[in-house]
Amino acid sequence: MAARPRARKRVFPLLRAPDGSAFQKCGTCGVSVAIALADIHDCEHKMEPKRFRGMVETKSLPESKPRFFDQPRSAFRLFMEQFAENHQLNNLLMVERMGFEKWKSMNDSEKFPYVFHARVVDGYYKDTLRKEAEEIIKVDDEAESALVENLENNDGDKAKGKVTFIDSD
Repeated sequence: MAARPRARKRVFPLLRAPDGSAFQKCGTCGVSVAIALADIHDCEHKMEPKRFRGMVETKSLPESKPRFFDQPRSAFRLFMEQFAENHQLNNLLMVERMGFEKWKSMNDSEKFPYVFHARVVDGYYKDTLRKEAEEIIKVDDEAESALVENLENNDGDKAKGKVTFIDSD
């Protein structure tokens, strides 16, 4: 009978830094940490933000017009905005429920002003999008590299009788 092979234990080599040492500097706090413990090293609670005690200039953000006012809204949303303005209650959920019940009970002729206004707002929104699309600068499809410009310039030189060679290196 053959002897059964023994189960071999797996032995992992010691972790080492790229230079071969058993310690490595933490990139955040600069402390030398054992490589075996580097994955559990926590230095963020030790770090305090550096504060500049001099004058700090605040940068202003570029002015941008809010775009959500002119975005299209549904007739129901326009009705709910007006309903919420007219019924100033502390409970917003109750206002929403009352507005929804009122909208369901309205007939088409009562809803018509809101539907019309929603279509007008939608039309203005589509017009502004169309204008913005027209204002976008059209990009040339031609390649504008230095080599192409040199070739174009040299074509004019050939017509004059001058020939120059371009090194493409």
